[in-house]
Amino acid sequence: MNQLKVFVSSTCYDLSQIRADLFEFLSNFGYQPILSEYSTFPINPNNDTLDNCIQNVNTADIFILIIGNRYGYTAESGKSITNTEYLYAKQKGIPIYIFVLKSIITLLPVWKKNKDADFSDTVESNKVFEFVEELRSSNKNWCFEFEKAQEIISTIKIQLAHLFKDSLDIRHKFSSSRQPEYWEKLSAKAISIVLKNDPMFEPLFFAQVLKDELMKFEDLKLDLDYHILFGCNNNIQDPMKLINWIRENLQSLQHFVNSGMSLMGKAFPVYFGVPGQPSDLKGLFYVASAMARLYKEMILWSIDIKSTYVHEDFQLLRDAFAKLIMNSANNIWDYPDQAQNDIYCALEQHKLGIISNIESVLTFETNEEDSDFVTAEMARLADKYSSND
Repeated sequence: MNQLKVFVSSTCYDLSQIRADLFEFLSNFGYQPILSEYSTFPINPNNDTLDNCIQNVNTADIFILIIGNRYGYTAESGKSITNTEYLYAKQKGIPIYIFVLKSIITLLPVWKKNKDADFSDTVESNKVFEFVEELRSSNKNWCFEFEKAQEIISTIKIQLAHLFKDSLDIRHKFSSSRQPEYWEKLSAKAISIVLKNDPMFEPLFFAQVLKDELMKFEDLKLDLDYHILFGCNNNIQDPMKLINWIRENLQSLQHFVNSGMSLMGKAFPVYFGVPGQPSDLKGLFYVASAMARLYKEMILWSIDIKSTYVHEDFQLLRDAFAKLIMNSANNIWDYPDQAQNDIYCALEQHKLGIISNIESVLTFETNEEDSDFVTAEMARLADKYSSND
């Protein structure tokens, strides 16, 4: 039977009764509760405690975080297991419901004014306050207060009902209309943005699709970030051949820039359309996926340049040349998160009656310092070695 999996994250010893009550409640409702102290908690004998917990978070559908007066065991990362579980759940994007002991919420303003004070009567470690502050302020999560298990259970009943209703609404919208073929390529987040049809959903959709498509090439980005090179396709020792090789590859670099400007300057406005008119979502999907492919080619180009074998006297020139496209590539990678953040901030301001402009611009540029160095070095080499001939 395919049950809904609910992971309950908290320290165990101080909250053992609350965890037991939640296990019973979730089981009675037909859900599959995932709590580490029960024999039903799936483990891999080859993994340590933290890896087994993370593995179960990754299979969960819903994440419930309960914070009491203990911070719990601290892993090598410096964060507790509970904190680490939360970070993985957040990264996965599943619904997260957070409950914080009321006495901690009450003392939080006092701790913020005097963080070195002794609060051992309330918490095992001041890291509990740091964790709650991170959840509330930095990550802007909604946190429910609680004193008893029944308060958590009552809240979870209501919240799961809301979640179920939202799921039914999305299912109805999805099943009642004939969806285009490209929808099969969309992530659940991108589809949800379209079906909810909230204000500014079209640019949010574009940013989400671009983010999803870019993530397909995250390994390439990491290869470049960590200077991982798997081969050497070129071996250029002659200075004049090196200059000609750079000139040829400058054409590819220019193609990248021109293509990016064409996608955002020509194609995007056509498919986004004019204010008040529906956007062409298929066209926006094309622009986003084409931009992600362009990003991939930029990274491959830079890796190829970087892996070319040259005399040690020319390595600085080669490395600077390989970096010329990276400003544009990094701008593409950062754009979806920046655009979505700008849009959500504008929507929040609009609720307050504040009208603000959204200026999320995707620019294509080269690093000026590297560009000047490449130009000067090529001129120096051309002058030096052509005169020697």
